[in-house]
Amino acid sequence: MRLNLYCKQHGLNLIELMIAIVIGLFISLMVVQYLSTSTKLFKQQGTDTSLEANATFATSYLSQFIRQAGSHNPIGTVVPFFFGDCGGTDPNDSDDPCTYNGDAPGDSDQIAIQMVPWNLQDCAGQDVDENEQIANVFSVVDSELLCRGYSVTNQGWLSTDPAESLIDGIEQLQILYGVSNADGIIDQFVDASQVASAGLSEEQEKLAWDRVRSVKLALLVSDGVDGSGSEREEARTYQLFDSPEIVFTDRVSRKVYTTTITINNKLP
Repeated sequence: MRLNLYCKQHGLNLIELMIAIVIGLFISLMVVQYLSTSTKLFKQQGTDTSLEANATFATSYLSQFIRQAGSHNPIGTVVPFFFGDCGGTDPNDSDDPCTYNGDAPGDSDQIAIQMVPWNLQDCAGQDVDENEQIANVFSVVDSELLCRGYSVTNQGWLSTDPAESLIDGIEQLQILYGVSNADGIIDQFVDASQVASAGLSEEQEKLAWDRVRSVKLALLVSDGVDGSGSEREEARTYQLFDSPEIVFTDRVSRKVYTTTITINNKLP
C-alpha cells in the first residue's frame, strides 16, 4: 500500500510551474525595488547631511563675527560695517566698496564687518595690532566662502595672500540689513545699496550705516560642482531674498538656508 502511494506522486505541471515563476519574479521585483529605494534614500540622507553641515558651519562662522560688529577693545567703533573702499569684489580687486550688493543673477553680496578684535586676529587668523580697527571681509567666489582682513586704521589688507577659503559648496550669499527708525526699532530690511541714500557725505553715510541693528543671511548651498549629484536634469529655480532668480539644470543638489542675526553692540 505504501509503495502505491509513492508511485502516485508527480512533479509540478506546466501551469503550477508558471505560477511559481511569476510569484518568484514578483518577489524578486519587490526586493529590487526595496533595495533601489533604500539606496536612493540613503544617498539623499547623506546629501542632506552634507548640505546641512556646510550651511551650519557657514552661518555659524558668519554669525559669530556679525554679532561682534562694531565691538571695541578698548576704543572700538560705532559703525558695525565698513562701507569704504578696501579693494575688491573677489575681494582682491580695487575701486569697489568693501560692503556691497551683488545685483546680477548669481552674484553674491560682500560684507565687511568692522571691529577692534579682542583676540588680536582677523577672520583668517592674521595677527592684528592692539587697538587696530579692522574689517573682516566675507565673500563668495567660485562656490567658496572666503574671508580676508582689512586694516581700516592702516588702509590696507592685513595679508598679501588671497582671501582665505573657509568652506566650499557655498554658491551664493545674499544679505539684508535691518535698519532702525528714529525710535531704534527695525522697520525695514534692505540690501547694502539701500542702507544709505546716494549723494550723502561720509559723515551722513556713517550715520545711516550706524542705524543697522541686525542682518539677514541667505545661503545657496550645494553638495558639489562636478555635476554628479542625484537630482534630475530639469530646470530648478532659486531666489535668495531680493536677488534675481537663478536656474540650474544640472544634477547637483542645492538648498537655500536663511537666518537672522542680531548685532550685540546694538542691543537696546
